[in-house]
This record gives sequence, structure tokens and C-alpha cells, in this order.
Amino acid sequence: MKTQVKALVVGGGAVGTSIAYHLAKAGWDDVMLLERDELTSGSTWHAAGLLPLFNMSFATTHIHKYSVDFYKSLEAETGLNAGFAVVGNLRMAQTQERMDEFMLYASTAETCDVPYVWMTPDQIKAKWPLIRTDDLKGALYHHTDGYINPADVTQAMAKGARQRGVAIERKWQADAFHWNGTHWEVTCTKMVEKGGNLVPSDEQIVVTAEHVVTASGNHAQTTAKKLGIKIPAIPVEHQFIVMDQDPALVQFRAEGNVEHPVVRDADAQSYVREERGGWILGVYEKNAPACVRIWRARQFPRRSVPARSGTDRRPVYGDDPPDSVLRKFGAEGRFQRPDLLHP
Repeated sequence: MKTQVKALVVGGGAVGTSIAYHLAKAGWDDVMLLERDELTSGSTWHAAGLLPLFNMSFATTHIHKYSVDFYKSLEAETGLNAGFAVVGNLRMAQTQERMDEFMLYASTAETCDVPYVWMTPDQIKAKWPLIRTDDLKGALYHHTDGYINPADVTQAMAKGARQRGVAIERKWQADAFHWNGTHWEVTCTKMVEKGGNLVPSDEQIVVTAEHVVTASGNHAQTTAKKLGIKIPAIPVEHQFIVMDQDPALVQFRAEGNVEHPVVRDADAQSYVREERGGWILGVYEKNAPACVRIWRARQFPRRSVPARSGTDRRPVYGDDPPDSVLRKFGAEGRFQRPDLLHP
């Protein structure tokens, strides 16, 4: 393991691996990434995987557009499927005020060359008959958008970073940061498995770095405290429910229809996206309306979601090797950590 680098990235999720990849792509030849557990074992494993091109910021829209284009190129570069499903992104409106908001999104999209289509309730119903449209004013649809599997894209970016010379070290925790006037001195502790839990060992090293980038997700406040910084936190209710296949959609597909787009209903504070073997429902607030507000035809049967025991937060890969991308969503189910998510 290196003890002197130009840039040290702390955190092996989607953000950390992206930073390491892009630093190397920009020509930085001495970059190292530290992950206290396994890649994607923190915030990334339960991320929604949505790619929202809908926003009113010129700069943010460019960033989102770059991401969508970048994800499409990753497989050619790394040989790993980033899990990008270009199924479109449909944002529905139940009020005229929401449609006015979407008009602002559309004007920003035009300046950034992001394609979009306006849809009436009748057009939505004709294209996706499973959606109940009687209370809709319309929708804004980005057909080049979709969703991505957070674990898949992280592994692909990690491989791309390694190919560009980035050193990725797992099972190392950054415990202390000291600025000596010219460089950062980062004290790192080796993490080991003990009794089914990941705990610090007695092995420590100090890594000297010109630049330190923290991308520690769920651990951001802890990391900031070690740097003498206070990061405010806002609690957010966000629930995920995995739903099984429905006969109506099976028939819908059998008739030659394409995969359903990501469907958002801001007024119902919910979204639904498909993934291998079923759907994922995201509810933004604890008391948000039920999923029937998005899947307007019926309430789909819910499936129990297996959870990993103890503190193991690694993705479930089924029979695939640990370094492969996720392939068996339908067989294994998407696991969740009950102690990290609201019931």
C-alpha cells in the first residue's frame, strides 16, 4: 500500500470511484482510493439509481447530461455493463402549477441540448396503459434517460480507474487527518472481520497526500468531525419496496411493448422504476400516498426482501463471483438494511 500520493480519495462508493476515475482521466498519475469495507458497501448499495435530467439549474443539467453520456461509454472502456437501462423518464403532473414548473425544466433542457417531449394524459395512456391518467394534467418525458444500477456503475468506474493507474485499497479506514502546512497526513487503520463484524485492528499507517477528497456518504458527518468541520444533516423519510411481476405487465410485454420508463409523481411524492424481476417503489415521505398513485392500474403484491445478517452490507451477488456486477436481482431479491432504513 502506498504511503505517499498526490490525491487520496476516502470512500469507495459511486461518488468516490467517480472522483478517482476522473482525476486519473484528467492526467493525475498518483491517486489512491480508500474504502473501509467493500466497494459500494455504504450509501451506494441502497441508492435509487435514478438519473434526473429534470432540474432548473443550467450547470447541474450539464453535469447530469454528461453522466448519462458517460455511463453509455463505460462498458466499451471497461468491459463491465454499468447497468444503464435507457427506458425514458416520465414526470407526471396532477396540477397546472406542476406543469408550469415543468415548463421551467424544459427551458433549461433546451439550452443544454437535452431532448424532451410533452405528453397529454391521452398520450400517456396510449403508450403505457397500466397508468391511470384521469387526474393528470400531463407529463414531461425524457426518452434518452432511465436508471442505472449503483453497484454496477461503481464497479465499472473502479475498473476504469484501476486501468488508469489508480490504487484502490479496501478494508482501510481513515481515522485522523492532520495538515502539516504543506501536505495532509492521514492515519489509516486496517479493518478486519471479527465475529461477523468489521472492526479496527492494531495495524495503522500514515498516508501523506497533497490533496484529500472525502466521499464517505453515510459517514460524512463522522469524517467531517475528524476534520473539525460540522456538517448539518436533514433527516429524510425514504422507503423502498420491491414488488413482484404483475400479470397485466407480463401481458403488456408479451404484446411487444418496451420496458416501462421511470415514472415519477411529484404530487404523490413517489416514483417507480423497474429492475430485474420486479419494481422498486420509492416513497419520498413517510406518509406519502400508496404506490397506486403511480401505478394507477392496481396495487402490486409486495415481496419480502431478505436482509444480510450482522453488519454485512455488501451487495447480494447470488452465484456470481464477488467482483462481478449484479446479475440476479429476480432470484435473490434486493436486500436492505432494516437498521439503516425506515420501516
